[in-house]
Amino acid sequence: MVEKISRDICLIKYRSLPLCEYDKTIDDDILYYPKIFSSYWLKLADESNTNISKEIVSLIKKLNINHLIFFGETNKPWISKFTSSRTDFKKLINAVEYFKSHKIEKKFNGGVKIEINELYKFLQNFIIITESDGGFYDFNFIDEDENFVFYIHYSGELKLITLNENSNINFQNSVNETHFTIQNQD
Repeated sequence: MVEKISRDICLIKYRSLPLCEYDKTIDDDILYYPKIFSSYWLKLADESNTNISKEIVSLIKKLNINHLIFFGETNKPWISKFTSSRTDFKKLINAVEYFKSHKIEKKFNGGVKIEINELYKFLQNFIIITESDGGFYDFNFIDEDENFVFYIHYSGELKLITLNENSNINFQNSVNETHFTIQNQD
């Protein structure tokens, strides 16, 4: 299941989501980030034979997460005008169509709640837009209990942030059962 959540409701309900807003008076971004217990950059051990969407789903299952909420740090639509009008890249066109089929279109700027059984397909399309649209760089996702924040970099690396000690232990016990390797830990 793919469920849209209004931006305002998402901001109230999931307070551990990273946020960014531009302040004209100081001509700078104002950033909010939750209190981090630990942070990891993960990379696929063997990129040529492993699908990142599949490995993320595997990790999410091992962490006993049933739903994830995807949300942009800035108040902008999920699908940019430029991306929605592109006709030169078939995979991107299909990804935009996937999002449109779930009513995630030009003006939607809220959160998207994904059930684990839809996560693989969602991630495949999400990653295509991440790799293809330079303005789609600031989307994070979080579990409903707000133990983890995830971020997929366009290079194919996954940033995983644990927000408490228990989630950190859970992650450390689970990551070795996937094809991810820890590249960096903060």
